Amino acid sequence: MKNLKKTLAMISSVVMVGSVFAACGGGSSDSGNSGDTTTAAAANEGGETEAAADTEAAAEDGETEAAADTEAAADTEAADSGDAASGDKLTVLCWNTDDINPMIECFCNETGHTADEFNVQNFGVGGGDAAEQYDLYLGDAANDADIMFVEADWALKYINDDSAETGTKPLSDIGVSEDYSNLFNYTVEIGKSSSGVQKGLSWQAAAGGFAYRTDLAETYLGVTTPDDFQALVSDWDKFMETASKVKEASNGTTALTTSLGGVAQVFFAARTTPWVKDGQLVLDDTVKNYIDMAKTMYDEHYVIPGVAQWGDGWLAAGVTDETMGYFVSTWGFGDSILTSAAGGEGGATYGKWNVVVGPQPFYWGGTWATVASRCNNPDLAKEFIEFFTVNTDGATAYANFKGEYVSNKAAMDAVIPNYEGLGVLGGQNHYEVLKTVAESINNSGAITPYDSIIKTAFNDAVNEYCVGTYASVDDTVNAWVDDVAGTLGEQIGYDNFA
Repeated sequence: MKNLKKTLAMISSVVMVGSVFAACGGGSSDSGNSGDTTTAAAANEGGETEAAADTEAAAEDGETEAAADTEAAADTEAADSGDAASGDKLTVLCWNTDDINPMIECFCNETGHTADEFNVQNFGVGGGDAAEQYDLYLGDAANDADIMFVEADWALKYINDDSAETGTKPLSDIGVSEDYSNLFNYTVEIGKSSSGVQKGLSWQAAAGGFAYRTDLAETYLGVTTPDDFQALVSDWDKFMETASKVKEASNGTTALTTSLGGVAQVFFAARTTPWVKDGQLVLDDTVKNYIDMAKTMYDEHYVIPGVAQWGDGWLAAGVTDETMGYFVSTWGFGDSILTSAAGGEGGATYGKWNVVVGPQPFYWGGTWATVASRCNNPDLAKEFIEFFTVNTDGATAYANFKGEYVSNKAAMDAVIPNYEGLGVLGGQNHYEVLKTVAESINNSGAITPYDSIIKTAFNDAVNEYCVGTYASVDDTVNAWVDDVAGTLGEQIGYDNFA
């Protein structure tokens, strides 16, 4: 560790630790963090745990758990049929049915295809556990796979894999259109291999914003419109100033935001440098600055003490006046976050929320469709992927069908003017805000196969710093490096951690 720590001390603009990673092609979930009193809570707060992934996955759709279980049982039975392996059905690998079921329904409604042309291999796990299940499934050469749903945090595990057994093939191999001009750029970039080959496309633009209580904003800040509130949180300095004003005006009873989890998500999405670059572990200035800010927010109670994202009390704070806001992504405007935080439809704060862009654009979540190397139904796979992405008519149909903010800009331009707004937001058209955010996201080339593991380790270290386990930012960074070394050292062939 001595050489690593010397490196950290010497580099000011970018903290680069370690010597040389042998390769960047291993494995690592798509679903933010800190401010908790235990390391386990910090992991939950980071959105990288199974509970967080499960909640986010459920957020993608309004299906009930019972319905999902029923679908899963049916899907598993279908997966065992011989039709799939012969290529008669389009086999889709996923970790739940919250996306694929409405997609199949909409696709069939619009194209004349039928549901019995599909074989859904649903593993019924959180997104963070999907890769392990995929590996087990793909380990049997007799198992059919045409399309594989992947998350950004571990997408490159498969996108960078060209093997016939476990890998994916370029979208161009099955004739998917290469005109992505209508898609939000960041969704295109995340679907590229490290060598720049387009292997995945997302039908979602999981742009996010800061949702806030309008009644509390008027009481404590004297603002009555989203524009006026946005001016108070338009960058992180103003966000912190406003957090201080809310604390003072409320006599410490209301925190500007509920936990550090959402804050971390914003910072992570703002990175333009990957966690691993040129064979080195990288902590860029953007994320390093978050460490000090997180400590201040925790100490000053700009977040609710002891409340972890996805943990007990997190959603309940939305009806108790303990918090003014949540960072929320596209999927979070449903029951998963905001509606639940309002107490459900008709709840105590339902209709008393608005959303703004916040301190900086970010995305949180999203799923990418890739084509398995063993795909034996290329024509239907092509039609299905194009329908939800580059096909504007298809993407528009799905946006209206599910209420999804899709990745196709032209589709959203058609949907937004006719959208009636959300009840939880008092009728505000949040799509207009998300459009501004989605157009501004820039994280080109910023993901690695190890993002889930590295972010969880980072969140754990920051959390421990907040509660006093580590005395300084340097100690926090060193602890993070040690954690990553212990977890990924052997996997990625890095032999100079010690």
